Amino acid sequence: MIQDLGIKGTKHMVNDTNFEPQRTNNYEVQITGLSDITTDMNGNKIPMANASETITLSTNSFDAPSISVDPITVRYGNSSIKYAGVPSFDNASIVINDYIGLNTERILSAWYAQVYNPNTEEIGYAVDYKKTAYLIEYDTTSSKQTRSWRMEGVWPQNLALGSYSAEGGSQRQITMTLIYDRLVIED
Repeated sequence: MIQDLGIKGTKHMVNDTNFEPQRTNNYEVQITGLSDITTDMNGNKIPMANASETITLSTNSFDAPSISVDPITVRYGNSSIKYAGVPSFDNASIVINDYIGLNTERILSAWYAQVYNPNTEEIGYAVDYKKTAYLIEYDTTSSKQTRSWRMEGVWPQNLALGSYSAEGGSQRQITMTLIYDRLVIED
């Protein structure tokens, strides 16, 4: 039997901060270890002292982590039963605003070159290209952290440098598909 709570409207939500909605623009993405990258695709030294902060401040959008568990199906007679199998994590998409003075494209290209360098045609070592990323949500004042997810083993699967148009004058954006090995909820 379903319990009737007697709630017919929004009266219970008035003046109650528990019902404050989480807004989609009160977040930040932090990818640690980007400042450890010291060379670009051509092997040239690049200043990356603030690379992680630059990407955090340049993030336009990010797909929240997604996890699913594949079922194990056991059949017996004319029936079957399902059990939890191996978890898998969907890829995440990150869209970065390209700022010339902050070298956002150069930072992302240098990270991608650790995975695969198109100039040398070499695949890098996972210990070099896998990073840890955090998705952090804040309340409406952007001062109090409400939730946090840690994604481990993050690396860029692709690097899409956006598009150009003679008709436009809008902000250029770079998109990356990020793969990660593990998700930890840090609330």
